[in-house]
Amino acid sequence: APPLPLPGTMTSTAEFFEGAVKSGTMILISEIGDKTFFIAAIMAMRHSRATVFAGAIGALGVMTALSAALGWAAPALISKTYTHYLAVALFFFFGLRSLYESLLAWEGGGMQEELEETEKELGAKGKKTKTKTK
Repeated sequence: APPLPLPGTMTSTAEFFEGAVKSGTMILISEIGDKTFFIAAIMAMRHSRATVFAGAIGALGVMTALSAALGWAAPALISKTYTHYLAVALFFFFGLRSLYESLLAWEGGGMQEELEETEKELGAKGKKTKTKTK
């Protein structure tokens, strides 16, 4: 008889692709219009596109690996019941925070204001590094 799969492991290629599509879609939806989206776009206008792309993909890879590791380790270290309720609480916290930020953006100018704020932050950081190198 073939060995039984370990709990939490993929049992078929279809499950793997389903998980990959779902996580990729969620990341894509959550990142479009985010401050990091604007930062990458602005930096690509000012610096080498290949360097900015490599940095953005590298950072996304690290964050994805950390998230996957936390998703694997949390149920192993904490009771599944507590993990479930903690995940629900965090989901509601971040969901409500996103709704609140969206409401503020709606009233305050939306993405244009976010873009201007990001450009100011990048400009201020650029000035700090330029003065330090002199």
